[in-house]
Amino acid sequence: MRCAFPPFSIPGLINPFNPGLRFYWKRRFHDFYEQFGSDTISVVPWLIGRPQINTVDLDVARQVVAGGAKAPWHKVDIPILDEWGKNLFTTENEVWQRHRKIIGPAFNNDMYSLVWERTIQLYHDMMKHEEWSDAETVRIPVVQTITSKLAFLVVSVCGFGIKTSWSDSRRISSSEMSISEALHVFTSLSPFRFTPHWMKLPFKTLRNMQTARRVLDVYTKTQVTERKALVRGQVAMKEEGDRDVFTLLVRANEINANSIQDKKLMMTDDELIGNVFLLLFAGHETTAHALAATFALLAIHPEVQEDIYQQIIEVVGSDRDPGFDEYHKLNKVLNAFYEASRMFPASYTLTRIATEDTALVIPSVVELKKETSVVVPKGTMVIVDVMGLENNPRYYTKPERFMPSRWEDVNQAGQVTSFSFGPRNCIGRRFATTEAVAFITMWLRDWKIEPLLNGNETQEQWRRRVIDAKISFTLGIQDAPLQLKRRTHL
Repeated sequence: MRCAFPPFSIPGLINPFNPGLRFYWKRRFHDFYEQFGSDTISVVPWLIGRPQINTVDLDVARQVVAGGAKAPWHKVDIPILDEWGKNLFTTENEVWQRHRKIIGPAFNNDMYSLVWERTIQLYHDMMKHEEWSDAETVRIPVVQTITSKLAFLVVSVCGFGIKTSWSDSRRISSSEMSISEALHVFTSLSPFRFTPHWMKLPFKTLRNMQTARRVLDVYTKTQVTERKALVRGQVAMKEEGDRDVFTLLVRANEINANSIQDKKLMMTDDELIGNVFLLLFAGHETTAHALAATFALLAIHPEVQEDIYQQIIEVVGSDRDPGFDEYHKLNKVLNAFYEASRMFPASYTLTRIATEDTALVIPSVVELKKETSVVVPKGTMVIVDVMGLENNPRYYTKPERFMPSRWEDVNQAGQVTSFSFGPRNCIGRRFATTEAVAFITMWLRDWKIEPLLNGNETQEQWRRRVIDAKISFTLGIQDAPLQLKRRTHL
């Protein structure tokens, strides 16, 4: 493919005639790659910029994304993700392996059960605070306001161990803001999020951002010191501690500190904090987007919604909350979340840069034709077009259709690429799916979801307006207005 500028360069983004942010969404269906006769193509700018490689081939994607101690492919540097300390996302090779060995054990069933419990508790808090407990019909102008708040609170409670609830106010007073306020401000998608700390500008949003940064800096450093002391006492007494990620990481670090064999696996305080904030930044918005897409797609597919509801009633019933031990029995709920994530993947591209001249094996899309090996020069960018991959008919039958049942196939379930894949797959995948299954189960058990139409708008018009991509730093669905109707249980 030839274009004036690289699609993600500043000139490429502002030039309306150049492939830009929506390029991958508009070209997500396979006919775009078919015209080149390959699932892996070159993108060559003819004005400015280096050539790059785009692929929607799963085998090629695995070669460049898998990672490992000797991998010749590195992620593009994103300085903002290193702001609090090196972490699992920004490190490579042996350093990444050290982080993974420490962090991995913290993501266990004890922590997932906490996510399940707190998600259900937040659902009940939401019903009470929003005054929906006795309502027969609820209108939600933008469902993302609900899913974003839920995802933020779950990661605040289960990631940081902050005691908060649905009814907590986020209004910023004239005095120093609370921790929950600071987290909310700091994770917002304001352009001031990228403003240098030292810059002083007369904007309230910037001042709030800088205040949030200062509050969180003091809080996290104090918490590391306090939790170290608490964990040391618990370890000495062989007591179990809190199950939030922050505490579990501190605990793992302290245990390693007392082990001659594992002392080299210790993380610095900044690395501890950096990894907890990674969960907040990477997990909050992506989970919120996927939940919103799930609810919107279920609203226009009532037959799928009913099928999932019947499984919920069969497994849970209507008079009690689901237990964490029922997670695997609610596979249709999980499949709907996977399918929505496939159609609207928050991370719509995965980018790697060759750190040395290396060979890339490219399979043929033509039967009986041999694969080819291409030498990729050092510094070349390879972009896994996740949107195109998730709509590649070689991997998904009728990819344009919302079909949660496709994930019932064991082989298909192994191809969930929304959370990346290989050794460097998203460590928070089970965290996100646990939260999603718990919340969707509660919502569908109590409510039937329908599109909230504008005036004389038809469902088809609603579908065209809402079931479309909204792209910023991540990809989500357009603002989705929904109507809830209470179910009658006999």
